[in-house]
Amino acid sequence: MGNALEDRWALMQGATSKMNCLVCAGEAKDLTPQNFDGHVIGCPSCGNYEVAGGAWDRLQKASQPERAAALAKAASLKGFARWPTIKNICF
Repeated sequence: MGNALEDRWALMQGATSKMNCLVCAGEAKDLTPQNFDGHVIGCPSCGNYEVAGGAWDRLQKASQPERAAALAKAASLKGFARWPTIKNICF
C-alpha cells in the first residue's frame, strides 16, 4: 500500500490524477512519473504496482480474475523491487 512518502514523491513528479484500479476497479491514484514507459498505480486495496508499457493493452483487455492473477504473479516475481511490475510474462 502507498504511504505518505511515496504519495509525496508522486506529487513532486507531477503525477496525481485519480483513476480506477485495473485489478479491482476501485478508486486509485495514477502515480506515473514523467517519461516512464508504463504506468504506476496506487490502490488502497491492491497496493502500489507498475504496469510495463508493453503489458498495458493486454491488462486492459483481460478479465478481472486474469488481472488479479497477473498482479499476484508480478508480486511473486518482485524480488527487491519497490513494488510489483505487471509484464507480459505475468499472463
